[in-house]
Amino acid sequence: MLCCMAGLTACGAAPRAALETPTWERPGLGGAVRPEMGSPQPNEVAPDFTLPKTAGGELRLSSLRGSWVVMHFTATWCPYCDAEIAHLGEIANDYAPHGVKVVVIALQEDHDRWVSYSKERLLPSVTAVEDKTGAVALTYAPPHAQPSFKDRSQVAFDTTLIVDPHGVIRLFLLPDTAHFDPKFGGVRGELDRLVGASRSRAGAKDAPVAADVLDPEDVVRVDAHRSLSAIDVRLEIAPGYHIMSDHPTDPYAIATVVRAGSVSARFPSGQDYRVGDKILSTFSGSIIASIPSSDLVGPVTVRYQACTASRCLAPITREVPTN
Repeated sequence: MLCCMAGLTACGAAPRAALETPTWERPGLGGAVRPEMGSPQPNEVAPDFTLPKTAGGELRLSSLRGSWVVMHFTATWCPYCDAEIAHLGEIANDYAPHGVKVVVIALQEDHDRWVSYSKERLLPSVTAVEDKTGAVALTYAPPHAQPSFKDRSQVAFDTTLIVDPHGVIRLFLLPDTAHFDPKFGGVRGELDRLVGASRSRAGAKDAPVAADVLDPEDVVRVDAHRSLSAIDVRLEIAPGYHIMSDHPTDPYAIATVVRAGSVSARFPSGQDYRVGDKILSTFSGSIIASIPSSDLVGPVTVRYQACTASRCLAPITREVPTN
């Protein structure tokens, strides 16, 4: 009788890797990149880059060899990222004695807006750089992750990586659409395991399960209808999503704007939406914005920023014909 089967390294013994719990099944790591998504993957060298530092000069990722690096792609207009940003500074401070550096990458941001934001929200222990075109983000977008995204640089948005002193990716987290943990409990746990730090681990807390992540164009269905006295623009927002209202309470959020030419629409009142300790003014479901004019011609322009319960998509501007 044969004592070994194909796939076993010894009689009755499975390979060690087969016995290990996959990264994405560990607490707080549900967004981990999976092998079927393609490169870059953990155990591969992180794509090198050189980006301008917000404070001046340049940063080359490979110049940080010898240190552990936590990288995070962010943007000023994302309330979830804003809830995370202070905790990235805490990670930088807490793990600095263990050779950990934190790099925050502003993705396709207006420079002046980012400078103002980073001065207000980032701790000095964090290195801030700017990926103005999204070219670096593209190199961190696995080809089969978020396949609906037409702008592939957005795949890297709100992702977090741990890179070891040899430049190898040890953890690569996409935004987890079922859980939101602004304190990075899962990342801290991996740092504890990888760098031998003896720090307590904060577990991720469950958040409402959101809808599947859509491309920004598919989140809001827009129809514009002309009457004698107005253009009524209906915005149908996909289930599990909300958009910022026309008067968002956060100064870095992107207001929803509907206009024809230079005339802006009138909106209903926004709905309160809590993110951490903040209350945001948002729209969800179906709303109608009215542009008070019948003489305007040409398409209606719509700009909005859409979010789920745990992540935000990049702001988008669209033109909609009137019927």
